[in-house]
Amino acid sequence: MSTNGSAWLNYHHLYYFWRVAHEGSLSRAASQLRLSHSTLSTQIRALEEHLHGELFVRSGRSLTLTALGNDILHYANEIFRLGIELSESVDGKSESTRAPLHLGVVNTIPRSLVYRLLEPALRLPEPGTVHLHQGNLEQLLSRMSAGGLHLILAEEKPPQGLALHVYCRPLIETGVCLYGTPHLVRKYQEGFPQSLANAPMLLPSRESGLRTRLEEWLASQQLSVRVVGEFDDIESMRVFGAQGHALFPAHATLQTEADVSAGLESLGPLANLTENIYALSPERRSHRADVKRILETTHVRTLTLPLRTGS
Repeated sequence: MSTNGSAWLNYHHLYYFWRVAHEGSLSRAASQLRLSHSTLSTQIRALEEHLHGELFVRSGRSLTLTALGNDILHYANEIFRLGIELSESVDGKSESTRAPLHLGVVNTIPRSLVYRLLEPALRLPEPGTVHLHQGNLEQLLSRMSAGGLHLILAEEKPPQGLALHVYCRPLIETGVCLYGTPHLVRKYQEGFPQSLANAPMLLPSRESGLRTRLEEWLASQQLSVRVVGEFDDIESMRVFGAQGHALFPAHATLQTEADVSAGLESLGPLANLTENIYALSPERRSHRADVKRILETTHVRTLTLPLRTGS
């Protein structure tokens, strides 16, 4: 690559592009940057000339990224995320303080499992502050695209065709069980799983990967259940399940929580149904010690916890 002056990227122009891309409007970005519309437009054109291609196309009153614009946005997100992280790590903090870790967690992953995955990073000397952000996968990927997350824990791989380049690593594999109150467990235990025909069930929302795989499993067993509730959050589903109105599915790791909660018991594992937990990141190799520790310690482990079933 040439190192003469004309080859260097103007990072002011890149920053202006980054702001416009996230605002979707020159006018809004210009107002926030305290620049005139014409000045900002000139800066964007200069970047387009440097990159030899258009970055935006106009769509009504908004701007839409071109294919080149999407590619450039990926790099800009990383550049300015690292810049923000660098500032946070040195601005008014001691040398031993680490930069905060922003971790996205899909709502349907039990918090006990999140802690198990995160715990290796917490054992680092003087770990940075951990910020947990919950949501569905689409919301979390949008936040990562804006440079706000270092890692996402999800039950499924990212969809194809994302503007953001996402690297996906399998972390663990765990079984799926059905849980309920002792009364429901006894009622449906005999002849399980065929006893589930028309059984009352609480299920994750349709956006959940677990919901998709559970419906596929039910279809393979030629079973139809009676859905009495749908939930975005696994913990809320567990609370409702503890009231005894319906059975509900969850990772086998809920076993430890059931013993100390509302007397929930496991009806049993769903044969041949497993859930993978993936780590999604915007970079192939992380420079952060805490992220490396999470990936290296938990990489492709299988959780095989003993299951407590109703008597």
